[in-house]
Amino acid sequence: MRKALLRTGTAIGAAVLLTACTSGGFNSVELSNDPADGEVPEVTFDTPVEVDENQTKVLREGDGEEIEDGSTLLVQAALYRGSDGEELGESYSSGAGQVLKVNSEMKDQLPELYEALTGGMKVGGILAYSSPSTAGNSGQEGDESTSVEVYEIVEKIPSEIDGEMKDSPEGLPEVTENDEGVPEIGDMDEEAPKDLVAENLIDGDGAEVKEGQTVVVDYVGARWEDGKPFESTWDSGTPAALPLDTSIEGWSEGLVGKKVGSRVILSVPADKAYGTEEELGADSGYPTGDLLFVVDILAAEDTPEPEPLPDPTSSTVNEGDGQEVNDGDTLLMTSAPVQDGEAADATPSVVTLDDSMREEDSFLYDQLSKARVGTTVDVTTTSDAGAGQTTESTTRYSVREVIPSEIEGEMQPTPEGLPAVTETEDGTPEIAKPEGDAPKDVTSEYLIEGDGAEVKEGQTVAVNYVGARWEDGEVFDSSYERGQPTAFPLDGVIEGWSEGLVGKKAGSRVIISVSSDKAYGSKEEIEESGNTGAPEGDLVFVVDILGASDTPAAADASPSASATE
Repeated sequence: MRKALLRTGTAIGAAVLLTACTSGGFNSVELSNDPADGEVPEVTFDTPVEVDENQTKVLREGDGEEIEDGSTLLVQAALYRGSDGEELGESYSSGAGQVLKVNSEMKDQLPELYEALTGGMKVGGILAYSSPSTAGNSGQEGDESTSVEVYEIVEKIPSEIDGEMKDSPEGLPEVTENDEGVPEIGDMDEEAPKDLVAENLIDGDGAEVKEGQTVVVDYVGARWEDGKPFESTWDSGTPAALPLDTSIEGWSEGLVGKKVGSRVILSVPADKAYGTEEELGADSGYPTGDLLFVVDILAAEDTPEPEPLPDPTSSTVNEGDGQEVNDGDTLLMTSAPVQDGEAADATPSVVTLDDSMREEDSFLYDQLSKARVGTTVDVTTTSDAGAGQTTESTTRYSVREVIPSEIEGEMQPTPEGLPAVTETEDGTPEIAKPEGDAPKDVTSEYLIEGDGAEVKEGQTVAVNYVGARWEDGEVFDSSYERGQPTAFPLDGVIEGWSEGLVGKKAGSRVIISVSSDKAYGSKEEIEESGNTGAPEGDLVFVVDILGASDTPAAADASPSASATE
């Protein structure tokens, strides 16, 4: 599998400096293939490569359009380790390319790059580059070689669009142009449209944008709420290349079918943008609410299909000898990230081996469905980290116990002084609005008494639960609503839980009244602690104890040599 391009300080679009001289190992860099469109160039060179100054070499001049002052280019890149020639990453699998403008700014700031590109290079040309700034960046101890970076000029695209601009559609703000032809959004006094609006301000005559393509665009975006622009490629000076499959829904819907060369005004409701401030949080960094964009479509290119991620692998740490696990079972599990063979502290969870889990993670389902209680297995997966990057991680899973998905038994009347509890048709407990004052201390009583082992101090419990505020009966949390039991180590929960559950039997339904000082505290105490969102005051819970297990320390066993794929 190809690795995504590693970002370096010398990547094109950052601080690249190219010179015309070559020497040493870098002088031996040659193409070992003649890559077709969309294929990563392969190179050979004598190792190690160690340059004392920025070096460049033309590997292929190209046979397309000539590059000149004012050109806007799409560029792809691949990165190779100077010590042994291993490919470290590439950008081809993560998009159609990155945008590079050959202009006076480049000539002033990067004259060597400007001269290299305008000195006879054409579309399809390939350059190799190495810089002393990359020495020691390979991640290998003692390696002072410099990286070999290979750049391909994929396409020359228009730098701007042409045409007479029309008036904005009714209900959308006026858009004008400044002296440089940059669109400016007028007052946004109206309410934002409830639905997505995508209309041309300038009609282009290029190819229609297709689903899943990468669009090369200039754009400005503003919030309807205050009319303030939050981003502009005209301000940054370089168009953006954006795969529609990873863009907000308003873009992927609104730009498909529009023609290259068009200027489009897009009004995007929050549910097709990034979301509301309430959903994202005040410090998310994303523009919230309804948004408005003006977009110039400079080009549209097919987005390269990423190579499939490697299949997960598993290594058995130890074989369990407890109860056999079967399809449909609910398990009390622990999981822990593994680095350098060492597992961190384990986190408990509850999983059910059902069709939903099989669809979500078929590999883990297969590992668990053929296990026994006590089995521990390491699962290594590779995930898409965005922008073409991939991340490999290993997680250690341990099967602690097979537990019931629900408890059985006839519910007894609620003890005097506690709120009444009833059941819905599906057996979910409902807490009536409490009356009178809450007990001054923790009160824990059976509603259904199970026949399992008693819960011990410090254990991890698997539970279903609902919690309500004593003051008004408002439910603030419910695992029943989420549709999945959960697990907690008693040493890590509020004091009222650790006191109220110890000594109760697995298989029981318990009602627990927890005074404020053994819950999260008063409103003032919660605000002072910064634990915003926690329920204040006296609380009441109904808890179904599905299982209990000793809380494990981090596993220190090493995986077996055999691995399954």
